[in-house]
Amino acid sequence: MGLRAFTGIVFIIIGGLLIMYAAYNINELLFIQGRVSISDLPRYNTAVFVPILLGILAAIDGSAICALARRSSLLFHSVANVVWLFSSYRLFLALQESLTSRLIFYRIFAFFILAIVLFTLGAIVNFLPRSKKTDRSE
Repeated sequence: MGLRAFTGIVFIIIGGLLIMYAAYNINELLFIQGRVSISDLPRYNTAVFVPILLGILAAIDGSAICALARRSSLLFHSVANVVWLFSSYRLFLALQESLTSRLIFYRIFAFFILAIVLFTLGAIVNFLPRSKKTDRSE
């Protein structure tokens, strides 16, 4: 197993662990402790939303590292990472302040959708078949 495959697997494992941590915390906060009020949003923010968003990002990055066939897909992937991290940060700030404006969350949602589209474009570029070069010199 090469370094690239090992690094990708480590990222996927870290992402999976973060997602499981977030799932455990949502079970604890929602079903066991019964925290469902607006004032509990900051607890969900640090215990659920941040770990799950970072876990998803780590899992996507790990799978991209393992299956990287074209370096040109890294452009889409890198921009998508930046947009994803920016959106996660904006969501973190919005939930810390317990804002209720729909426009703020709509913009954050739009940035997450943009990141998903960029990740998808990067995957499409990565898996496009390479053109076969033909020798036309006779």
